[in-house]
Amino acid sequence: MKVLFVNPSCLDPRVTDPDALQVPIGLYYLASGLLDQGYVSGILNLAPAGPANPSAKGSEKKALALFTQSIMQEKPDIIGISVTSPTRINAMACANKARQILPDALIVFGGPGATFMAEFLFSACPALDVIVKGEGEISTARLVNAAKKIKNRFGTIHQDQEIRADLVQDLSRIPGIVFRNGSNLYDTGQGELIQDLDTLPHPSRYFTYQHLAMSRGCPGKCTFCGSPKFWGTSLVRRHSPQWLFEEMKALAQKGVTHFFISDDTFTMDSDAVRELCEKMIQADLGITWNAISRVDYIDESILGPMRRAGCIQISFGIESGAESIKKILGKPINNDTCVAAFDMVRAAGILPRAYFIYGSPGETDATIQDSIDLMIRLGPLSTVFYMLVTFPGTALYNRALQKGWTHDGVWQKNIEDLPWWELDPDMDFPRVKGWGDRLRKAFFDHLEDFVNRITLHPDKVSAPLHADFLSRLAMTFSHGEYARDDRVKNAEQMAVNLFEKALQFYPCPRAFQGLAMIYQKQKKFPKAMAFLDKGLSHFPKDKELCVCMGVCLMNIGEFQNALTYFTPFAQDPALGQYISICKQKTTH
Repeated sequence: MKVLFVNPSCLDPRVTDPDALQVPIGLYYLASGLLDQGYVSGILNLAPAGPANPSAKGSEKKALALFTQSIMQEKPDIIGISVTSPTRINAMACANKARQILPDALIVFGGPGATFMAEFLFSACPALDVIVKGEGEISTARLVNAAKKIKNRFGTIHQDQEIRADLVQDLSRIPGIVFRNGSNLYDTGQGELIQDLDTLPHPSRYFTYQHLAMSRGCPGKCTFCGSPKFWGTSLVRRHSPQWLFEEMKALAQKGVTHFFISDDTFTMDSDAVRELCEKMIQADLGITWNAISRVDYIDESILGPMRRAGCIQISFGIESGAESIKKILGKPINNDTCVAAFDMVRAAGILPRAYFIYGSPGETDATIQDSIDLMIRLGPLSTVFYMLVTFPGTALYNRALQKGWTHDGVWQKNIEDLPWWELDPDMDFPRVKGWGDRLRKAFFDHLEDFVNRITLHPDKVSAPLHADFLSRLAMTFSHGEYARDDRVKNAEQMAVNLFEKALQFYPCPRAFQGLAMIYQKQKKFPKAMAFLDKGLSHFPKDKELCVCMGVCLMNIGEFQNALTYFTPFAQDPALGQYISICKQKTTH
């Protein structure tokens, strides 16, 4: 029995959420569980193939062509497709294509889109056989075992283009699924939840990836989020710190150096976070990682261990600065708590990132100003501004249904989600877009002030980490996203200031290199080389510093001297051209 899991392509290009290009962690769990049972199981990621929307730039056929090629080669018996609202169009296209090419394959949808849009998907996608709702490991394993039994017995899973009657009987005994039997749909109710997440296999035994999660579920009541309903409970279940540590260690040994921990609220259990961090510190894995949390679950006692364990960024859903809007969104956290959390995180040398939502029910020019005022108090070093959208599984979507502002048939259209302004009769696009423009302008207008306000804990133990933090931030202004953004003013000078501030804390190769690269760009080669000399006095074998010095020497015509800096790294193909030029110049 061969099972192929598929992560479909989103309808539109990704602008602010590149995470959508990654395989959901749930597929790794599902595939690993089946591999442990001896099944042939793989994962196909279609997301990087480009947008599935015919009106978007790029070919909508790329993802479908990749899928077609894969199933023709692999010929899976079961195709499990992870579905979200933005990927549902490509998911249905893949399902229909699979039915044409492999008419006996069992086609299964799972994920939040499938969980919340089951009736629509069955009506819109004739090829769909089964939907697994919510947490899928137990239901999927039982489903695959049932299909294998029928396949072994009869040689096929379908009969006359419908699921075999014997398989229908088996499916009816599996909680947590919806399946098609002729013209009827059968919902077997709530699925069984895994009580001890540590009983799950380690996906790192079979796959390499960067996105991790220690917990499942969220006790929050955000009206724009479907997480609690998806998991079917407000109870948060967690892997042990030891389990997640083993996963990170195994992936680090495979060469993964940066992780994204995607728990809804990673720091909710401070004791578990502290224990995990201590294990990571002791193992000295040489990794960095980002996390997501809430401002009311942050305290200084865990920030130090998190930073020493490699945490470089924490994202917080601030949503709004207006108390009235926060209540509507189900996140009534007072602004002083938000400010205190950002101050603590920044002081620990961790970059605080703020998510804001605009275009919420009741939004006005005044509430947007409240958000701007709060943002200025927070001093975030990174922000994401989202126009409020709604989708099945959320309280806001249910509210729109009750008011008659929308209906499930809207998902037939080529849309990823429903912006609230399209539903709310008191809103229109120009006004909502103007609110987003105001928020973004305010952020970039104050970004230099936010950077200048950085105050770090003065303890000597943290000095190397502070230098690392400041130099990383500096790189975003000298060579990263802020350097490429015309809305950022004085980017290069801010980078210089941050690099110099980093060196006041501790010798940092990135800071020496960053300063040298800026002055090299300005053709100030002696000044650049002075910083490289200082850096190399601390880190004489640092490759980046040596290469940067070699380039400077080439620019002033000292090719023989430049060779001495390149030669120790001659095995790097990227340096071949430099070495060749230097040798040519020194032989003439």
